[in-house]
Amino acid sequence: VVVGIFVCGVLYMAIPIGIVGSAFNKVWEDRERLLLLHHMRDHISWAGYTKEDIRNMFSALDVDGDNTLTVNEFKALLPLMEIDIS
Repeated sequence: VVVGIFVCGVLYMAIPIGIVGSAFNKVWEDRERLLLLHHMRDHISWAGYTKEDIRNMFSALDVDGDNTLTVNEFKALLPLMEIDIS
């Protein structure tokens, strides 16, 4: 009986540990994008831009009107913002 309870307890604890491990793995694989996003947010905030300023710049530079910026559109945005992200 004790062995059965022990085995059930081990299996019961293995599921949450597996879920946490899987979530950590996904974040770890995406860490470069997350760090870049954090870095960009800091620089935009330090430059004094508001959310509305960013929306206006994005919509002005979104040439094809698909509500996303291509790499070239984004590259055109950075000099206008005068933000050094290096």
